[in-house]
Amino acid sequence: MLQSRVTFDQADINRAIKVLRETDSNLVRELRSGLKRSIEPVTAKIASSIPRDSKLRGMNHRGRTRWRGVNKPVVNFTPGRSRKSGTRLVSISVTGGARGLGFDYGELAGLRRNTPKPRSKEYQRRGDKVMRTHRIAGQGDGMIEGLEKYYPIRGRAGRFAFDAFLDSRPYVQGIAMVAVNKLAAETNQKLRAM
Repeated sequence: MLQSRVTFDQADINRAIKVLRETDSNLVRELRSGLKRSIEPVTAKIASSIPRDSKLRGMNHRGRTRWRGVNKPVVNFTPGRSRKSGTRLVSISVTGGARGLGFDYGELAGLRRNTPKPRSKEYQRRGDKVMRTHRIAGQGDGMIEGLEKYYPIRGRAGRFAFDAFLDSRPYVQGIAMVAVNKLAAETNQKLRAM
């Protein structure tokens, strides 16, 4: 799963959420839906740029690792829930999901830090009680070479979505700031009217 995050000061966001919940629980819901609606065109554009069919011959099958494009990107409003800094407001996730892991593999293939192991992890075939491993014969290297030929990594990481999200990050941050400021102005008007 790939995510692009917009960051804000966690303490300020948490205080604002607390005040909003105390005044009106619907305000937080309005902020979430407003952010999702306003960011959807960005995520739709990025999702449409990801090919529906792979040019790699081995990914057009009915198995779990088939290439079927991507699921609709998911936009989440998650203030302050980052593992590292705790300063994110919006999280955008793009996955191939249950429809097929081909996109997930293709996006991240070739970014490994460690050399591949000579044998696979233990696994069990459906209906079989025996645990198995198999020799890894370099099929991952062949897939990476094929992906590099048709879809080279253009930036820091990822072949499709990640760099596209990094490119659109300033725009998404601007959208988020406009949505937060708009809701703040509406809330101030409501509070003054009380």
